[in-house]
Amino acid sequence: MKLAYSTYALQTEDPVEAIGRVRSIGYEGMELNVGGDWPTAPEKLDGDARQRLRDAYRAAGFPAPVLMNLIGLCGRDEDTTAKQLTLANTCKLASDLDFDGGLRVVTTTLGRNGGDWDTCRDHVAEALVPYAMIAEDHGVTLAIEAHVGQELDSPEKAVWLVERVGRASVRLNFDHSHFHVLNMDLRHCAELCTPYAVHTHIKDGAMVDGKVQFELPGEGTLDLVDYFRVLADVGLDLPITAEVSGQFWKRDDFDPWATAQRCYDLMSKARASA
Repeated sequence: MKLAYSTYALQTEDPVEAIGRVRSIGYEGMELNVGGDWPTAPEKLDGDARQRLRDAYRAAGFPAPVLMNLIGLCGRDEDTTAKQLTLANTCKLASDLDFDGGLRVVTTTLGRNGGDWDTCRDHVAEALVPYAMIAEDHGVTLAIEAHVGQELDSPEKAVWLVERVGRASVRLNFDHSHFHVLNMDLRHCAELCTPYAVHTHIKDGAMVDGKVQFELPGEGTLDLVDYFRVLADVGLDLPITAEVSGQFWKRDDFDPWATAQRCYDLMSKARASA
């Protein structure tokens, strides 16, 4: 399995320079966060900037990037017009950065609805359809991420949603950390999600006094060697993308490049052991 890194933790770094530095660490791919506060937000990138990114990805030997934009698509009573525009601009960027003809993926979240899953799931499935159609118009696949603290927080719910929507443009981002902190079995989660997964995130974490505390991959209770073995066993053939939580990168003492190196060291050692 290839190892990749997310620029979610590189908000203050020049994106073109980041590609080279991520490659020099040893990573084999780089997810590009394109949220509004990042320098790679679609509205901040003109044609020349997009070309520079394409050239840098190609020069690094990386595949065209998966884009990450945590839009919160299906929160109830929110401005769907603005979110549809944000998604359309994100999908257009994914198209513009595609230089290798691979699957164009945008990973995102659904947001909160303020109720339980059984009450809101039909609304969520219905609300997701217009976004699925926007993705289809741009040849993009949405990788929906189940998220602790939101109603969509289990592999069963995630699979139900994909099957209920029933469109090829709606698939999953398998981020086991959100299941791990809820003490869900890795193999069970991987077996359910793998048939629909088009992207991954990895980090570690636990519940501490009723609150989620995320950690770097392999620095908590997640057995990282077992993680790689299980994903190989269930046939998940995707890059494993380290995502550093905002609980880390928003700290005043955060070192982005020491953290990127630490994640790589932990992941590559576990991969080799597996």
